[in-house]
Amino acid sequence: MRKYGLLIILVVLASYFRFSKLDNRGLFTDEKFTLLNANGIWVGGGNQLDIFNKPYFTPQDFWASKNINDYFEAIAHSDFGTHIVYNGILHFWMELFGNSDYSVRFLSALFSLLTVVVVYLFSLKVFQSKTIAFLSGFLLALDPLNIAQSHIARSYTLSFLLVILATYYFIEIFRGNKKASIFIIYSALIGLALLNHYLNFLVPLSHGLVFLLAKNKKHLWFGFISAAIFNVLLMLYWFNWGGGYIAMDFLKDKNEKHLKLAQLNVNKPDAAIQLSTPNLVAKKTIELVYDSSIITQGLFIKLNSGLKNVAITYLFFVLLLGAYYFKNKQKIYVSLIVLAIGLLAINHRIMEDIVLANCFYFIVFFAIEYIFKQPKESFSQSQFILLAVSLLMFILPILFVVNDALKNGHTTSLTHRYIGVASPFVAILLGFGIYRLLKFSKMAFVLLAFVYVHQYKPVKFEIMSYFEDKSTMNAWFEPARVPNPYLHAAASILEKYEISDTLYIPGGYSEVYDQVFDNKKLVYLNDAQYLNLYLPKKSNIPEKIDVNERDKVFLKKENGEKLLIFDFEGTKYRY
Repeated sequence: MRKYGLLIILVVLASYFRFSKLDNRGLFTDEKFTLLNANGIWVGGGNQLDIFNKPYFTPQDFWASKNINDYFEAIAHSDFGTHIVYNGILHFWMELFGNSDYSVRFLSALFSLLTVVVVYLFSLKVFQSKTIAFLSGFLLALDPLNIAQSHIARSYTLSFLLVILATYYFIEIFRGNKKASIFIIYSALIGLALLNHYLNFLVPLSHGLVFLLAKNKKHLWFGFISAAIFNVLLMLYWFNWGGGYIAMDFLKDKNEKHLKLAQLNVNKPDAAIQLSTPNLVAKKTIELVYDSSIITQGLFIKLNSGLKNVAITYLFFVLLLGAYYFKNKQKIYVSLIVLAIGLLAINHRIMEDIVLANCFYFIVFFAIEYIFKQPKESFSQSQFILLAVSLLMFILPILFVVNDALKNGHTTSLTHRYIGVASPFVAILLGFGIYRLLKFSKMAFVLLAFVYVHQYKPVKFEIMSYFEDKSTMNAWFEPARVPNPYLHAAASILEKYEISDTLYIPGGYSEVYDQVFDNKKLVYLNDAQYLNLYLPKKSNIPEKIDVNERDKVFLKKENGEKLLIFDFEGTKYRY
């Protein structure tokens, strides 16, 4: 019963943060892309030009039925061929539950909650320890990035669930389950994860590397090679004939534009997109590492974002690590401890932060130490595999985004959401590391109490920052977003519309990308698309794009009078 009691605690805790206030902020750009794509509609109206070019169109025209090619082309032209699995599920979800902000975000929150549950049950099965399972689930349940991503209508939380389930079946195979269905399920989960987002390739890569390291695997070669061939062929199809056929060109164009934005931002140190200098890449990388867990959430900022201060924490760790390995040689042990205390005294202003950083380092160290011992007991093989995969997933996403930043010359990829796929694995790795640290010394309980006291405010601050729309992890809006402006405008239209009225929608607005990169004036169709998402599918309200109007939505009466419905005020209400 105790194991289910702990699970209930995690479910209640995770649910509170994931299902609270899902609709108190309007959808931002990526979420609106998702809603259009999940309905087979191109962002910008590429497959609706025949509608928008008519003198007048209606919501019924907008909601005309789409074929499978529309769905593929929609993500090809706005999401470089990703999110198709999530979009497909969301499409049918909206058929059942509607497309209110709460409904569409609820799906992401549900996937996030399920991931917490799977991490707990998975860890419990592999480690046979309720402590490790609870610690892993707890770290994930309170992870600010996971909470933030559970509040957006995007595919990320589905990816986390798919990759952790795939890893479960990966280990089931090593546990001796020889059923062909297990290999089929594993292959399918990996395939779905790859179709959902290309960055998920890091998970099967981790599996492959661990497979090569694992022992007693001769009988598994055929199954894993078959799984690899299946997914290679799937990706070959997808990136040549499926929804990802222009993905590489899309990414190339995106990187070129972001590089130009970074060059324009060269004198704006607070800009989101900057040039990738070695110093900036190093700082952003360290921040990503620290923010990968609530144990050190926000620590880099507390260290004044200084590389020198970070180096001091590492030096302190090296001295303590030396003492750990020379604990049986008293003179060396005492000397190293004295040097560590001296270093702490010299840097007393950041003493707490040095201790916190070293708690994190030793938690990771104790997990890694176990991996490299490679225990020979057969029951421990699954533990070794899970920890090895988790360690690789801690490292590889960081290396990937660093390489991307250095290769492309800008820092777009050095953001928290691009390493989110690692979060379930990092939680497991650190949960196990905490457990081993507690086994090593009774003083560890004091250190963990210190971590809790020290980190309560930073973690609470980061979580509350997201709810206040001021999170650097996901979305920063000034002023904070209000509930969905398009939903509000649609409700106002339905309330005030009278037969013989015509709805005029602004088409003269230009987004930042258009202003920076395009000289040709284009009709802005996004407002019409987003607004029609919330109008009844069978409605015959006549609509017209007003190319001379930038912000205002009007109902035009038969006598020529214009009734203002909503004013987007430039970027103020266009999130």
